[in-house]
Amino acid sequence: MKYSNLIKMGLATVKAKATGSSTPLNVMISATNRCPARCSYCNIPNRKQHEMTTEEMTALFDELKSLGTQRIALWGGEPLVRDDIGYLVDYAKNKCNFFVSLDTNGYLLKSRIDEIKNVDVLVLSFDGPREIMDKNREPGSFDKVMEALQLATQKMRVFTITVLTKENIGHIDYILEQAKKFGFSTSFQLLHHTKTLASEEESSLLPENSEYRKAIRHLIERKRQGYPIVSTIAYLEYILKWPDYSQPTSTIDSGLKCWADQLYCNVDTDGKVYPCSGLVERVPAKSFLEVGFKEAFAFSSKGECKACIASCFNEYNFMHALNLQVIWNWLQHTRKGARTITDTGYVYAPGAKQSISGHLASRLLCDDVFHPSENIL
Repeated sequence: MKYSNLIKMGLATVKAKATGSSTPLNVMISATNRCPARCSYCNIPNRKQHEMTTEEMTALFDELKSLGTQRIALWGGEPLVRDDIGYLVDYAKNKCNFFVSLDTNGYLLKSRIDEIKNVDVLVLSFDGPREIMDKNREPGSFDKVMEALQLATQKMRVFTITVLTKENIGHIDYILEQAKKFGFSTSFQLLHHTKTLASEEESSLLPENSEYRKAIRHLIERKRQGYPIVSTIAYLEYILKWPDYSQPTSTIDSGLKCWADQLYCNVDTDGKVYPCSGLVERVPAKSFLEVGFKEAFAFSSKGECKACIASCFNEYNFMHALNLQVIWNWLQHTRKGARTITDTGYVYAPGAKQSISGHLASRLLCDDVFHPSENIL
């Protein structure tokens, strides 16, 4: 992320803390519900809604820019099914100066990668080894994703996102070893979607509380060992204390302020503005297509929801809490030329000629060892 984006986000956060003001700094946008994959825990491809046109999307970008947005995340569904996805990425980057991330399952990446070459971060779904991924989606999905990973890591900054279920919770180290081998960073998510976005099978895939806690402790250990995990220790320790993972949201204050509907939000496929994707169709919402984004954002409200276990939202909440360790972690992982540890014990940076030792990489990438006064590089 550019320092200019980060500084603007920091200033707007300070203002929000001091005055209660609202700025849509970070906006997640569902580009489509369409998707060629059928993940066992996901219901999104079955949703029937109006899909925003190119003109409607660019009008949204223009209004977001005028309101101070610094980052957008394009997700779905599968954004790469849109014929205009390359144009939308370039418009968001070149005209609006947004930091742009794009979520994908990788199936269509080979034929579309040159069109989206300007994304800042590509977020690729990765469930684990062949037997797990092919079972979770369909036969052949593992080969498609591995091909996409090998291609993308040579051209752009890549994160993977892994939803931990009963099926893959024992394969964390496999994913981490692939990350070191190919030079991508990993993030991990617990099952948390509501009935609107989750499949009927999701509840049967939920691990026991003890299994989730064991996995979270393992991730904390691996993070401290220097593995390329973008999930912060602050977030991992936060969800480690969650009382019951079968209840992904709570009306009880967790001690970490949620900034949804004040500093970030989600635009659904049909243009309705929600505080976050976890509240889609759970709270009233207005469409920016009907009233404009400013009014739709002002109308959005979390209602009684006070906390959740979703990784992205809580990472945002820690950043807006001005947690320096979390901010440093994400700055290092998202800035241009950021480095990822490989299986050689050194650090990989697409296009970079220099490398640094695994020990120093650990100090760069682990948020629990950040010392603001040190100049490590």
